[in-house]
Amino acid sequence: MFMGKGFSVKNQLVVIQPTPFCNINCRYCYLPQRTLSRRMSNATLAQIFQVLCASPFLKDELTCIWHAGEPLVLSIDFYRQAFLLQQQYNVNGLHISNAFQTNATLITQQWCDFIREHDIHVGVSIDGPQYLHDAQRVDRKNRGTFERVLKGIALLRANDIPYSAIAVVTGETVHYPDEFWHFFAELQPSRLGLNPEEVEGCNRHSSLHTLAGIEQYKRFLQRLLSLNEQSQSPLPIREFDTLLAKIQAGQVANNAGTNTPMSILNFDYEGNISTFSPELLSFTHPVYGRFTFGNVFTTQLEDILQDGKFVPMYAAIQRGIASCRESCDYFALCGGGAPSNKLHENGSFDSTETHACRLRIKITTDVLLEHLEQRYKVATA
Repeated sequence: MFMGKGFSVKNQLVVIQPTPFCNINCRYCYLPQRTLSRRMSNATLAQIFQVLCASPFLKDELTCIWHAGEPLVLSIDFYRQAFLLQQQYNVNGLHISNAFQTNATLITQQWCDFIREHDIHVGVSIDGPQYLHDAQRVDRKNRGTFERVLKGIALLRANDIPYSAIAVVTGETVHYPDEFWHFFAELQPSRLGLNPEEVEGCNRHSSLHTLAGIEQYKRFLQRLLSLNEQSQSPLPIREFDTLLAKIQAGQVANNAGTNTPMSILNFDYEGNISTFSPELLSFTHPVYGRFTFGNVFTTQLEDILQDGKFVPMYAAIQRGIASCRESCDYFALCGGGAPSNKLHENGSFDSTETHACRLRIKITTDVLLEHLEQRYKVATA
């Protein structure tokens, strides 16, 4: 663990953008460079792992998520070389795990063999039944991608490769909770994450950011919980499971990974370094400029804490966290929110409530607690 000025950090997560390019063109995507066909060089890969493994921010474990573009547009040989470089520079014996967050359209048997060989975790982005998925997740010819995603998932399942799923929940999704639940119950992901559509990056509008959208999202969650209650094989829904574990353990969040420096480290395809919310990596702001604090070829990670851009940015983030702590009853479950959401919705890091936190934290907490209270009343009646 490394003690910075006024805080201690232990890196938990590294997000690596091997390419900004994506082979599909989701309508709600926040990434501005997804048409840019570039790839990270081997020299940049080597320098990332050299800098990481020499970092005081690492302790015992490290998870590398290959994301922020479609990772599987690059070759298996690219990742074979990347993993060799990981081991070459891992002189202190860190436990390093790797994960692909993928749209699954490019999965082949060769990819499955490689994933099994290296024990790579796979997260698949899929939004539910075809009429929901294809409404947003289209290719550059405006064709739905649902069938291609299902073929990729079928290959994963045929090879006994567990996978998690992430579904973006839109204003359309919330009208179909039963169909949504049964679809994922059939797919059997190891975990299902619900990402309410957000205002972020290139996506300037969310179909849920209305009073009606918020109320519909609440009813959507209530129905998912009800269906889970009725099922002998309930869906492992990330939001409910994580929140319930915190409540049962009596955990109090003093901060969040997305607002703690160096808890999440992000590297783009050129080796530029960012921290805080991964969504900030590709974004340019009129005041802050690019949210990068150096490059792996010129910067040591500990130098970021004195960077002229980082210092005022972190001060603003801290003020926002303090305001959340003083004003919000949900702070113990949230830790002050994601800086990216605050900036994109409120125009400032030094701010409090966002639509994203209403949906992800407040409504989810209310729905779960109401459900648990009702279940307790029934059990004790």
